[in-house]
Amino acid sequence: MTNKNMEHNTAPRSLVTFGLIMGISLVLVALIVGWVAYYVKTYNNSIITVDGVAEKEVQSDAVKWQGDLTVNTGPTTADLKAGSAQMQNNLSTLQAYFTANGANATDITVDPLSISPEYQSQNGVPYPAQKIAFAGNGNGSALVGYALSQHVMINSANVTGITALAQKAPQYLLNNGVVFTSQPIEYYISTATLNALRQQMLATALANAKDRAQAITEGVGAHVGNLRSSSIGVTQITPVNSTEISSYGYYDTTAMEKMVTYIVHTTFSMR
Repeated sequence: MTNKNMEHNTAPRSLVTFGLIMGISLVLVALIVGWVAYYVKTYNNSIITVDGVAEKEVQSDAVKWQGDLTVNTGPTTADLKAGSAQMQNNLSTLQAYFTANGANATDITVDPLSISPEYQSQNGVPYPAQKIAFAGNGNGSALVGYALSQHVMINSANVTGITALAQKAPQYLLNNGVVFTSQPIEYYISTATLNALRQQMLATALANAKDRAQAITEGVGAHVGNLRSSSIGVTQITPVNSTEISSYGYYDTTAMEKMVTYIVHTTFSMR
C-alpha cells in the first residue's frame, strides 16, 4: 500500500476520534453545569422554618395596689361639709398607715375628691321634711345625700412590703372607721428588667431555634446553613406552671412569681 493510500485511511479515523472526544467533553460539561445549577438552586431554595423558645422564672419587681375611700352624707350643705372633712381625716389616716408600713410618700397617688349627688324616687311616699331636697326637674325624685369618693393608688418597688400592707390594711382601716374599697394587688416586671431579659433571652431563643433545625435536618441527612430570616413572636408572661397563653401575647398581673417566655420565628437554608 502506498503512502498516499495510508494517509487517506488515517484521516477519517482522526476525525472520528476528535468528534468522540468533543462529544464526551460536551456531555461532561453539560453534566457539570447541570449539577452546579441544581446545587445553587437547591441551596437557595431549600429552607427549614423553626421556632426557638427561651423561658425564665422571674420575680416581680414592681407592685400596684389601688382602691377608693368613700363617705356618704346627708343632703344638706352642712352634711356635705361634714362629709368632706371626714374624707380628709380618713385620707390622712390612710396615708399615715401606708407610709408606716412599706410605702414611700412618693409611691402614693391621690386623685381629686369626687362628689356625686344621690337621688331617690318618692313613689308617692313623702320623705321626712329634713331629708327632702327636690331636684327641681319635675321628675318626682329627691336628693337624699351625697357620695364622696377618692381614688388612691400605690406604685412601688417594695413588692413584699406592699403585699403585706395590702393584706393587713383593710381590717385596720375598718377598725378605725375608714371605708377603703380595694382592688386585687397587681404584680409587674419593670420595663428596665424586661429590656435586660429581652436581650439575653432572644439570643437564647435563636440558639434554641438552630438546635431544633439541626436536629430535624440531621434526621433526613441534610445540614443547616445560614440564618435566612428571623422575627420576634409575642411575649408571654404567665404564672409559674401555668398553661395560659394567647396568640396576642399574655401579661399576668396576679402572681408575684412569673414565667417569661420569648419566641422567635426563624428560617435557615438547608442543603
